[in-house]
Parts: sequence; structure tokens; C-alpha cells
Amino acid sequence: MKLKIAILLILSVINCKAQDFPKKEPMDTFDINTFNEHKNHLSRYNYIRKDSTIVEQRTWQFGYEEVIMPKNNLIHTFNKYNEDGKLMLTGDFFPNDFEKGIWKEYDEQGNLIKETNYDALYKFTWEEVLEWIKERNINMESDYFEIYRDAGEEEGEKPIWAITWEKEDKSSLRVAILDGSTGKVQKEIDQEYPLDE
Repeated sequence: MKLKIAILLILSVINCKAQDFPKKEPMDTFDINTFNEHKNHLSRYNYIRKDSTIVEQRTWQFGYEEVIMPKNNLIHTFNKYNEDGKLMLTGDFFPNDFEKGIWKEYDEQGNLIKETNYDALYKFTWEEVLEWIKERNINMESDYFEIYRDAGEEEGEKPIWAITWEKEDKSSLRVAILDGSTGKVQKEIDQEYPLDE
């Protein structure tokens, strides 16, 4: 019995040691054969999964890329693969505006070599931003709706969230700047509609 406890203690210490890069993770691969079978003349293949998730796949100079868009979710996932279909980069993003959460990079052997946490500076989280939007009854389906965030490049600048939406009376747009740490509204202004291009 004492020997069993001693072994369990040793195993728990071994398992608790710090993880250093590179570390092996389950390797995601790109289905090249299915892609080649279905791709169009622009080397793109789009399909819908059973759960209504939309998947867009395409080639890039050194391999393949895909964007995964779950139904009723504003956050999408980006995956980049090499020419052999091995995962190189993966992470979530809000379309056209910012990367979200932890992005991971892998080497040719599938070792995790880098992690970048794009949410680290934002103590007022994405979920809290969505709650703020919901409380204001902001229409997220509008063509003018945007969420943007900026970490601030100059010394002393603080991270912010910027939300733009169309006012209910459609007289103009409204922009609110939220403190990225507290969620406090720093500024809220009206803004003219963009000029048609």
C-alpha cells in the first residue's frame, strides 16, 4: 500500500512539471483528396456540415487554408496547412476585424512551437462585449454593425473596444468606445454614414 502511494506521488510530480515548447499535440490534417475531387476552377471548395457549419477551403502558395463558420456564432476558425496537409497555424477570429483567443503554430512534425494569446490585454472579455451589445438592443444583423479592438501602440495607451451600429431611427451611426479592461464607456458619438464608393 505504501509503495502504491509513493508511486502515485511520483507520477503526480512528474505530470505537474512545466511544459516547454515544442510539445506534441494531436495533429489535424487537411483532406487533400476530397478537396481535389470537389474544388472548382478557382481552387476553392465550400461545403456545409450536418450541424449547419459552413467550411470554406482554398489553396495558398504553400498549401491549403480553411475557414470554419459555425451557425449562429460570430467567431470563425482559421486553419492553415502545408502542401502535405499538415496543420501549421490555427486560431479563432472575428471576421475582418481581429484575432481572438490563443493562436497556435506547429512545425512539420506536429510539435506546438508557438502560442499567441490575443485576448491577454482585454480584461473586459468578448462575452462581456456581447452582453453589453445585447443590453443596448443593438442590431448585429445591420450592414453597418462592427466590433473593433485596439491594444494601443503608443506608450501609456490602453486597450479599447469600439462598437459601431446603425441607430434605430436610421439618422446616423453610433460609435461607442469601451475601456478594454473595465468595459466603461470612454466615449459615445454619432457618425455619418460612409459615402458610397
